[in-house]
Amino acid sequence: MVAVGAGSSIYGLSAVRASTARSHKAFASSSVQIASTLQVAIQHEQDLVLSTESFIIGDPHPSQAQFSNWASELGVLQRYQELLGLVVIQYVPASGLNAYAEENGQPTPLKVLPAGNEPFYCFVPTEVLRTTASQIPPNYNVCRGKLGQAILAARDYGKSAVVPVQDGKTKTLAFEVPIYRSGSAPSTVATRTAEFVELIGLNVRPNVLFQTVLKGHPNTAVALRYGTGASTVVLRGGNIPAGSQTEFINLHDGWTVETLGVDSSGGFFGSAGGLPLLLGGIGLSLLLAALIYVLGSGRARSRGLVDERTDELRFLAMHDSLTGMPNRALIMDRIDQLLARNRRNGTVGAALYIDIDDFKNVNDSLGHEAGDQLLISVASRMASTLRGAETIGRMGGDEFVVLIEGSDPMVAPELVAERLLAVMQQPFELDGLSSSLHANASIGIAVGDRGSGGELLRDADIALYQAKAKGKNRYEFFRPEMQTDIGRRVRLEFDLRSALTAEQFYLVYQPILNLADLAIVGVEALLRWNHPTEGLIGPDEFIPILEQNGRIREVGAWVLQQACAQMADWRAQGYGLHLSVNVSGRQLDDDRLIEDIRSSLGASGLDATALIIEVTETALMRDTSSVVRRLQSIKDLGVSIAVDDFGTGYSSLAYLQQFPVDSLKIDKSFTSAISQSPESEALIRTFVQLGRDLGLTTLAEGVETSGEMDILRADHVDEAQGFLFARPLEPERLESEFLAQMQLAGRIV
Repeated sequence: MVAVGAGSSIYGLSAVRASTARSHKAFASSSVQIASTLQVAIQHEQDLVLSTESFIIGDPHPSQAQFSNWASELGVLQRYQELLGLVVIQYVPASGLNAYAEENGQPTPLKVLPAGNEPFYCFVPTEVLRTTASQIPPNYNVCRGKLGQAILAARDYGKSAVVPVQDGKTKTLAFEVPIYRSGSAPSTVATRTAEFVELIGLNVRPNVLFQTVLKGHPNTAVALRYGTGASTVVLRGGNIPAGSQTEFINLHDGWTVETLGVDSSGGFFGSAGGLPLLLGGIGLSLLLAALIYVLGSGRARSRGLVDERTDELRFLAMHDSLTGMPNRALIMDRIDQLLARNRRNGTVGAALYIDIDDFKNVNDSLGHEAGDQLLISVASRMASTLRGAETIGRMGGDEFVVLIEGSDPMVAPELVAERLLAVMQQPFELDGLSSSLHANASIGIAVGDRGSGGELLRDADIALYQAKAKGKNRYEFFRPEMQTDIGRRVRLEFDLRSALTAEQFYLVYQPILNLADLAIVGVEALLRWNHPTEGLIGPDEFIPILEQNGRIREVGAWVLQQACAQMADWRAQGYGLHLSVNVSGRQLDDDRLIEDIRSSLGASGLDATALIIEVTETALMRDTSSVVRRLQSIKDLGVSIAVDDFGTGYSSLAYLQQFPVDSLKIDKSFTSAISQSPESEALIRTFVQLGRDLGLTTLAEGVETSGEMDILRADHVDEAQGFLFARPLEPERLESEFLAQMQLAGRIV
């Protein structure tokens, strides 16, 4: 009996030791789960950075309203519960303070907080915050202090900086990500400093992350470390249990996770019944065997549940919770695999970036529940059209990605894109909606090898923006010049900041003639940009950038001042001409335009009746009631109003009588077609008759041939301008080459 009892005890000792090893393995598995969830969470933050960077490339300096609308459309605060704030940090040299202040509606000179003279400043013009308590004033210099050191370090080294921030009693984590004019980090510190534009800043609550990752892991704590040595940032979550063991896991990219859990490896004699079991004898041996059997089978069941849960968490970490499709993390991994296979096999694969057109309207008008239903239906419908060699995943929001293997020559990217566009044409039937819903998509395609999956996806995203710009519901292939166009636009936008103060802008003037006697009656002031390195850049290229970033108001005010001063000088010389000045829709949106006109007239001494403000049809239709009010205020100054590019914005014909206008400038597209197109001539006659009925003067733009002039004259158009008479000239050349000759011929007012 003693021998059997001793043998049973020894057997029990070996079983408990094996159980200890399994317990440690289970803790290691739990640590891996926690680390994996944290890694996905960190990747989630990087996804937001990439999305923000893509938006900033398209519009480097959006207004607060544009930035807020974009964040709302993306659902930033809803999707990123750990996020306290997302900001754009703009680097402003001391010489650019006034330009920054005017662009962001701040008084000049700008009162910087905290006070002090610095060679440069870091401001936050746009931000999205969870609470207004942490709002950063647009005149606060965030480059002061520890955060400023991180911003400069990120700028100089071309990598993200991570800084702990104490927000009251809460410790948060700040990410600072630099953006450069070239789109990527230059190779040297000096070049990075020169090409640095701005940063994307994220402020994250680590405790929210820790609450998520520690679900299902009781008696466990976690420490997240970033960096090495004295610069290490450490954030902790959970309660450290007594007698805990530690597991370290390297997440790469500078992140390390330390997991602390209960150490259950007390051993055989550490248990209360260990020694009595060894000495108990034959009577306890059967009880011991039964106990070991029960414990062993229980552990097997527990281990099975852990493995099952691990597989479930792994699936959730790599798949979209709404559609069940691969998410960004899995798609990026599969893109890298796709590129590797194509290199081995000598084949060419492709990535299609898909975005639902005007999806925000669905959420705004029908609610987010309907939007989620639509996304599920879109995902199901697109997946049903794809073959086995094609992979589809959801990147987030209303964006999807399709990967095409290069081994199947019958699967061309354009054919896949056409199938996807075709399947989207059918209406969607959604629960709770009484009528069907129609949706379209735009697709960007990138084909071939790249250095990484991220580069292939970036090029597809650029092509997607081109498809959107060309009218949506279409696909576009990526071409290298698209990247060049974006890079050039960023560079021009940056250079435009100093173009006005550097006196790179100048005005030219194109004569306007009376068609009855070909006498000059006025001139139109036109803006030109003499770039210091690229030379003359056309207004079609730089004016849209000025309108988008809001600087057109400042430049437009300068144009009014210069043009009025020049016309006042000409009228003092005896030339009784009128002056036409173009005003953009952005200027017409602001009451400051009225004051700019009044100030320019007062400073120059120009008679208000000599000034004509030109506004396009599309600008008139932006906000009818506000536009009518502002135009009437301009008319009250004694200034005349002309509708520019008339005939291109057909919707305004029905509203023309609402606006206090004096003349119609017929768009040059009608003039150039008048000799070949009877329809164009008929339209011009209609415009002339409309002008007569409303008591308006008519003027034809873009007259280049004598035949065009004769037809316009026969149709009783009042005035004309174009290359047939004169090209836009600088003031000195206009005086010597045109005004003097017209005066000698008696054809000047």
